[in-house]
Amino acid sequence: MKKRPRSLRLRLIAAFAFLGVALGPLIVGALLWASYALEEETVKGVVQERLQRLVASPQRFVLREHPHHPEIHVLSSAELENLPEEIFSQPDGIHEFELGHKGWVVGLATPTQGQRYAVIEDISGIERREWVGLFIVLAGAAFSGYVALWFGFYFSRRLLAPLTRLTERLKEVNDFSPELRLAEDDLDEEVLVLARALDEYRRRMSEALARERDFSADASHELRTPLTVILHAAELLAADPHLGERSRRAVARIEHAGARMAETIETLLLLAREPEATREEFDVVEVVREAMAHSELFMAGTGIVLEMMATAHPVIHGSSTALSVIVANLVRNAIQHAHCQRITVRIETDRLCIEDDGIGMSSAEKGASRGRGLVMVRRLCEREGWAFRLGLCDRNGRGTKIEVVFTAP
Repeated sequence: MKKRPRSLRLRLIAAFAFLGVALGPLIVGALLWASYALEEETVKGVVQERLQRLVASPQRFVLREHPHHPEIHVLSSAELENLPEEIFSQPDGIHEFELGHKGWVVGLATPTQGQRYAVIEDISGIERREWVGLFIVLAGAAFSGYVALWFGFYFSRRLLAPLTRLTERLKEVNDFSPELRLAEDDLDEEVLVLARALDEYRRRMSEALARERDFSADASHELRTPLTVILHAAELLAADPHLGERSRRAVARIEHAGARMAETIETLLLLAREPEATREEFDVVEVVREAMAHSELFMAGTGIVLEMMATAHPVIHGSSTALSVIVANLVRNAIQHAHCQRITVRIETDRLCIEDDGIGMSSAEKGASRGRGLVMVRRLCEREGWAFRLGLCDRNGRGTKIEVVFTAP
């Protein structure tokens, strides 16, 4: 399966979403955690200071005895009956004790045997604020994610708008004319650099296409003119009644080679042209019938039967010259390589089939398409957007069936 290209817009939206959903709440959560931790450390410092002062001068403070532990003197504003017993079982020092949603900072000291001091500060409010802060962070993450996605869609559309306009402009420019420029003054600096690079590329392509057109025109004239002279001279020689049998065979070979050269030149020149310049509406049956008539020269003395079967008369949009060259090449290949007795050209609604009852093709030959002159046929089909299919006529490996599907799947 072909991998889909990555979308720049989706990556921009993902970046905004990451900043909104992950990075923003993470920073806010870290700040809240730091503030709560700092507040708890401040309370621990206050408790420790009070405990030190209490141990040094207990008479300066109003202390209360624990109802169940008379030896423990408590400095706290909380109700002693509501305090968990586990608080007073802690070793001397500063401790943070939590039970459910409540919390306390406890300072314990035992200066003498049988006498213990406790300083207790209720931090349940801080614990509640921590849970509220967590809820705020989660709700903020959802809200900031929604806002980030909205900004992501909005700004990605705005940021990519110059590229979109440049793409639409490039689609409108169907040729490589240097007068049609993509670089406009209202483009952003980065997009303007890309547009100028595309203009330079189009200029080079325009020059290359102009050179190819000039070469094709010159090659067409320089190759066809001497070839026409050769074929005309061969035709005059063949009409000489005093020509010997050996000379007639030589003249026939000249005509044969000249016809093949004419087809090859026509194919190469056709491949060198722009596809749109040669496309038109044409009747497939008429083009195939004319191409088969030109192939009769190659069948002289072979004993091969060439027949055409038309189950439909399709009219398609494309290059009639390309189809004529394809038919001529495939028929000639079957004559020269298939060792067959019959060649059938069948025309259907959406395809052209050429079958023979010859020796068939091996898997290697089908994969490489070599030795059968099918390379140019494949290239012509690709040029016209037609599908090229190659197979065997029967399961015994005999016969070759070639299909040219006019509507490629």
